[in-house]
Amino acid sequence: MDYVNIGRWFTILNRRSQLFVTQCCKDLNITYSEYVLLIRIYDAEGLSQEELASVLFLDKAVVTRSLTLLEQKGLVRREQDTHDRRVKRIFLTEYAKTQKEFFQGIIKAWVKYLAAGMDAAEVGTTIQGFHDAATRACNADIPALVKTMKAQKEEEAPHE
Repeated sequence: MDYVNIGRWFTILNRRSQLFVTQCCKDLNITYSEYVLLIRIYDAEGLSQEELASVLFLDKAVVTRSLTLLEQKGLVRREQDTHDRRVKRIFLTEYAKTQKEFFQGIIKAWVKYLAAGMDAAEVGTTIQGFHDAATRACNADIPALVKTMKAQKEEEAPHE
């Protein structure tokens, strides 16, 4: 298996996807980070800022900063939780709701472009593979994996 190139391909896909989304959102002055938050909020309106940061594996400060910008742009509003005043829930504005088809269409168009020439079974396998890999990445105990890798490297090293 070509492990080095797999990492490179993931990087290329990520960077080119960001570029596509950014160019599509340029007229609305929406950044890639803001786009990612909006797409998640469309699926899970009412999440708290902390829950949003957690499901997206983003730093809370980044989420807060991006939400502030989205709020200034008239796309989201924050409301205090009725049960816990320290928690702020995130909701879409009416304007953002009118833009849902546009924002969701961006990723659909990109995936359609990437999948051109693949048959339906290939597309399904690829999507499932990405889902499975992302799930494993989310559940990974990174410190434990690093420790295991270092231990294996030490075992392989020639002993003096």
